[in-house]
Amino acid sequence: MLTRRGFIIPLVIVRKISGGQSYFHNPGTEALRPLTVGQLLDAAAAEWPNRNAVVSLHENKTLTFSEARIQSDRLGAGLLALGLQPGDRIAAFGGNSVHWYVTALAAAKAGLILTGLNPNYEKDEVVFTLKKVGVKAIVADPVYKSTNYHQLLSRVVPELGDAPASAPINSQSLPTLKYVIFASDENLPGSFRYEDVLNSTQSTSSLQEVSKTLDPDQPFNIQFTSGTTGTPKAAVLSHFGAANNAHFFGKRCGFHNQASSICLQVPFFHVFGTVLGIVSGVDHAATLVLPGPSFNKRDTVRALAKHKCTAIYGTPTMYVDVCEAIKDELNVKGNEELRNGLQGFTVLVSGGALCTPQLFSEISQTFNCTNLQSAFGMSETSPITFTNTHEDTFEQRTSTVGFVADHQEVKVVDADGRMVPFGTPGEVWYRGYSTMLGYWDDETRTAEVITKSGWLKSGDQLLLTEQGYGTVVGRMKDQINRGGEKIMPSEVENILQTHHAIQEVHVHGVPDKRMGEEVCACIRLLNGCQLTEEEVKSFCKGKIARFKIPRYVRFMEDFPKTGSGKIQKFMLRKQFEELQQ
Repeated sequence: MLTRRGFIIPLVIVRKISGGQSYFHNPGTEALRPLTVGQLLDAAAAEWPNRNAVVSLHENKTLTFSEARIQSDRLGAGLLALGLQPGDRIAAFGGNSVHWYVTALAAAKAGLILTGLNPNYEKDEVVFTLKKVGVKAIVADPVYKSTNYHQLLSRVVPELGDAPASAPINSQSLPTLKYVIFASDENLPGSFRYEDVLNSTQSTSSLQEVSKTLDPDQPFNIQFTSGTTGTPKAAVLSHFGAANNAHFFGKRCGFHNQASSICLQVPFFHVFGTVLGIVSGVDHAATLVLPGPSFNKRDTVRALAKHKCTAIYGTPTMYVDVCEAIKDELNVKGNEELRNGLQGFTVLVSGGALCTPQLFSEISQTFNCTNLQSAFGMSETSPITFTNTHEDTFEQRTSTVGFVADHQEVKVVDADGRMVPFGTPGEVWYRGYSTMLGYWDDETRTAEVITKSGWLKSGDQLLLTEQGYGTVVGRMKDQINRGGEKIMPSEVENILQTHHAIQEVHVHGVPDKRMGEEVCACIRLLNGCQLTEEEVKSFCKGKIARFKIPRYVRFMEDFPKTGSGKIQKFMLRKQFEELQQ
């Protein structure tokens, strides 16, 4: 029987002699394990068969680890019976749900590569992602918020609407896409019902044979991440990288010491939800509590009141909203059930953006817990590179992103790639087991970020201490971080530039108390043209995801430029801040 404990080795924190230069290696306290995500599920089901794996409050559904293994095996076998083969890409499209959870694990066991799609995507974004990695099957919600996914996918694949139910589709625009599976009671045109695929075969022998052949170094998940050109890149993560990163992060959180119950506010499609949520939950036999299909502070409050959690995941923006809602429930409404539900927290995890000392204090007071863990890293590192230890002080938790993750090498370099002294800002590079396999079908971009010696260039500016703690100084790119959602300015600029009245547009981030950053569009109109702020926002609707639509619009006659004519976006940001004073 597999266990999740691995082999214990003596604790020796080693920093190779670097002459005072910013390099740190943490060899960890436990050996890396050559396991697939499917093997983690089998181990959890064998050791804790009756423990809840996932509790979906909005669906009123619960699966134990034994049930999760059975359903994952059946769905995986059903997908193989449809015609999928190991190595094919399968997309999950929708909010957090039990079927999303099962799909991820079924894909892992069948050797399929899971691709999570942002549920807020509009048509063009869906088309790009499906084409980019050649998705063969989609498992989707019938409806997400106000979006009917069958109608949306019928615009993506026109053949869908005219095709018979329970049959493969043949699309001219997306030739690799063959199977659309809806978690619906209806037999929708051109698609299969999720329950039918789940129950399509009584034997899982085909799946078991495939599982035996899987190598931990094979791809498990593709994460879409914005690139410097604004075109999303598809980072390929291995079973080995995800399984081990999830394991060691869970240990930092203390999940291995107790039966943990995690209130998961973050989306499954993001690496935060996929690896640190699903995979870490399975690895440590922790229960995932899903308050709703997407983040809603009221749903979180109800979940905390009804299901006594020991941990919670969220972005700083989510914590701002939830703390406000909790105070309202306790101080105004006197919700004693919620008060009792807040007594058992042992760890609070914050990721996606940096947490201010003021917010840290507010979160700690609200949840009666001082063990706040920073989840810092990037999709390309599966994802954690820094996180706190249980012994970290308040200052270390608020002024740094934590201690170097287990089995990770970190160095900070200057513009020429030379290491800088400890305490000196520079670009942080990573090397280790969790580095992505590369960008899907993009050797050029892969070579741009991974050196011949295996170092991954992050693009983030950080300073490193001799003790192995990192402090983020800033981002080296113009990427906007809106509540944990990463937005490249060019994505918005390319849309706005198609408006007939706009001559020039430059998009940048501006500070926001709640979201961290908001999107601001600076526009120069063509002579004689007029446009209002609301018209600009309306023009964006349906063309890009809602969270990318500018919150602020400024109309300008000229833009600050360098001597060589380049736009100075930092000056645009400064001008905006001065106008707000």
